[in-house]
Amino acid sequence: MEIRFQPALLQEVIDSFVEKTEREGDPTYYKEFHEHADPIYEKFMLEDREGEFKKLYQYLFGTWGFSDIVRDSFNEYPLLKNKVGIVLVKGVLKEDQEGVDILRKWGSVEKELAREFEEKGLKGVGIKLIPRRFYDPALTRYCRHELMHISDMIDPVFGYDPDTKVGQNPGEETLILQRYRVLWSLSVDSRLVAAGKEPMLSKEDRFKEFRSWYRKIAPLQLKSVFEGLWQTSYFTHSELIEMATDTLRVMDRAVDVEGGEVPESENKVMLMPGFPCPLCRFPTYSWVEDMGSKIESYVLDFIRENHPGWDVEFGACDRCVEVYKLRADGVM
Repeated sequence: MEIRFQPALLQEVIDSFVEKTEREGDPTYYKEFHEHADPIYEKFMLEDREGEFKKLYQYLFGTWGFSDIVRDSFNEYPLLKNKVGIVLVKGVLKEDQEGVDILRKWGSVEKELAREFEEKGLKGVGIKLIPRRFYDPALTRYCRHELMHISDMIDPVFGYDPDTKVGQNPGEETLILQRYRVLWSLSVDSRLVAAGKEPMLSKEDRFKEFRSWYRKIAPLQLKSVFEGLWQTSYFTHSELIEMATDTLRVMDRAVDVEGGEVPESENKVMLMPGFPCPLCRFPTYSWVEDMGSKIESYVLDFIRENHPGWDVEFGACDRCVEVYKLRADGVM
């Protein structure tokens, strides 16, 4: 397996690291850098210096151990190493641009090299990192976590499909994909903990993240549901999509835990923020729930007449309820 680092990333990492350590009172790396860099200015013409500095940055990046961080992360996944032909590591400017993914487009990799890997059935992996991440102790945890995602993606049993279509509108799609990410990351960290390795986030932090995306689940039930998810050794892509789409499927994972409560298995529709109103079909964040007790029966009957198959359990947005009440009263 070959690992290639973007030259611009190497330079940015070394330069910023030298500046950081000197600013913090450690001139060691500053002195070592200039021991190698100053002679380049003295011995080489302007047009030749770029190549020499490129060699210097590659040398220091390896000598100072930055390349080992990525390489050692792959060493934790020997089966993954056998399925990956090349890893491309490039720099990005913002944290929200970071990520690790299977290369679906080879980009700057030579076409012949790409063809060579593909003919052997090998994958390419792309890693995007901000430069300062390389001297952040959390990078090891980050790489370990992300590479388990990659391991899942190339595992036929997991059945990863990046083209899976979800949601009936952009708002619903965003919600489902965010929940998918939360559930998958939860699964990855639980497996890392079970293997005796440090996860990206602790179990407590994963619970907080899970809770923020499933606010409709009652607090006591939420604990039981989360514990069931955490204890599950493996989820497939389709199972994660199903749970991200349907809260009831998540609740099915609940287990008995102290201080928790297993939800009753009732076929109740969950009215989630961003999902389409069954009457107007527009995404809504303002649901009217418990309509059977809150809305007059003649208004409900009027809605049923205009929407055969609808019932109170499906809910409606507050705007539609207001409009249909006016229509039922003969105002509109």
